[in-house]
Amino acid sequence: MENIQRFQAAVKKYGVPEEEIFQTADLFERRNIPQVTLSLYALGRITQKHPEYTGPTLGPKMAEKNERTFTEEQLRAHEGELNLQMGFNKGASQSGHGGFSNTRHM
Repeated sequence: MENIQRFQAAVKKYGVPEEEIFQTADLFERRNIPQVTLSLYALGRITQKHPEYTGPTLGPKMAEKNERTFTEEQLRAHEGELNLQMGFNKGASQSGHGGFSNTRHM
């Protein structure tokens, strides 16, 4: 149990969020093995952020900040366009549908 607690302390110091670290009893008494697995995947995710680690990776790649800057001209370029979210649907309408609780006659 002491080794498990040391592992938990080291993982926390390495950067794994505390809510993703398993409890000692989860592993020692085999209560919650899926939580142990989740913790190992979290550790694999965090190792990708440390440049000193060059070994294999486990789990998905962590997202990196990709900040973009646009000119005012680029931001205004789309204003003349109609997209489907603005209600342009090639002439289809609800005319003839009737009001609330009225069935559609075919």
